Amino acid sequence: MTLRSRTLSGGFLRRLHRDKRGVAAVEFALILPFMLLLYLGTAELTQGLMASRKSTLVARALSDLVAQLAAGSNMTDTETTNVFNAATAIMSPFPTTTLKMTITSVEFVANSARTNGYDAKPRWTITRNGGTARQCAVLTPVANTAAPASNNMPNGMYGAGSIIVADVSYAYQPPFGTAVLQWSTTDAAINMRQTTYMRPRNQTLIAMPTAVTGGTVCAAY
Repeated sequence: MTLRSRTLSGGFLRRLHRDKRGVAAVEFALILPFMLLLYLGTAELTQGLMASRKSTLVARALSDLVAQLAAGSNMTDTETTNVFNAATAIMSPFPTTTLKMTITSVEFVANSARTNGYDAKPRWTITRNGGTARQCAVLTPVANTAAPASNNMPNGMYGAGSIIVADVSYAYQPPFGTAVLQWSTTDAAINMRQTTYMRPRNQTLIAMPTAVTGGTVCAAY
């Protein structure tokens, strides 16, 4: 190698070492995947929290609307449809195809053999969109911290009269979950479950004397 070629080569390397052009582009390329993941994750978390909050509001609306029925009013097909439609509207703008709802009237019947003094007996239950009906059998008293189920009732709810129970489940489909973030390897949706309890405001026991779509009247037991 001649002296001139070595000089040119050394000059090129020194210029290349001092050249800072393109550094920002390289740094951006390095952090872009992380920034996209952070952005999509934040957006997904926000959407999921909104869906969870709305499903809670749906359950609360179901039990509250029924509990507010005027004295002498019963659960009819029209009344039931209005209650379910009003509660379903709360989920907007989320899709409601996977929103499952159940309303149940549970009467507390005195039983001295019980620790809490009562048996919790469902009198009727109405489902919409595939909701799980509460069984027509004495419900099992459980701790207030126990997970709600179709066959139990928290100890703190027992007392004279009756109570309206709303059970709501919602399968939330993450917009980016399965396609980009792969949030779960087993489930395509996040299953949210909410249960609320409301005492009737204007009557001791709300009746359902006529057939209602999706409704079941529990026989004496």
